[in-house]
Amino acid sequence: MSFGQLERHGAAEPLHEINVTPLVDVMLVLLVIFIVTAPLLTHKIKVNLPKVTATASASQHPMVISLTREAALFLDGQQIGGEELQAVLRGYLARGVEPTVELRAEATLEYEHIVRLMALIQDAGVRKLSFLTEPRSGAATFNFPRPTPSK
Repeated sequence: MSFGQLERHGAAEPLHEINVTPLVDVMLVLLVIFIVTAPLLTHKIKVNLPKVTATASASQHPMVISLTREAALFLDGQQIGGEELQAVLRGYLARGVEPTVELRAEATLEYEHIVRLMALIQDAGVRKLSFLTEPRSGAATFNFPRPTPSK
């Protein structure tokens, strides 16, 4: 029984086959890694976010809007209502001026009030919104409370 020739006749021909077994092995390992890690990447924390209606927006003069602990609105130091604020912002946009709004909100204010104000500003057509904060002394870390184990 002969498996090959000891003598070579002519030039050596290149091998025309590709071994795909290593490629399939690598692809299967990557698939398993993806299947295992994909569920870990989803968000598991459930938060009941406030519901607002907002539309697309359109807005460079800085305007400071303050929101106090009592949820009172102030525009550049003068108290104003929500509808009046929207009218002022739309007036700027109608004149072709794209205002930049700087939002100052009380640190202890409920998140819902801030989101509603942001939606009001966005509905007026303003695209540039900044949040003003106080610089923190010391390290820039925040210690979140540890969750208590549920029984």
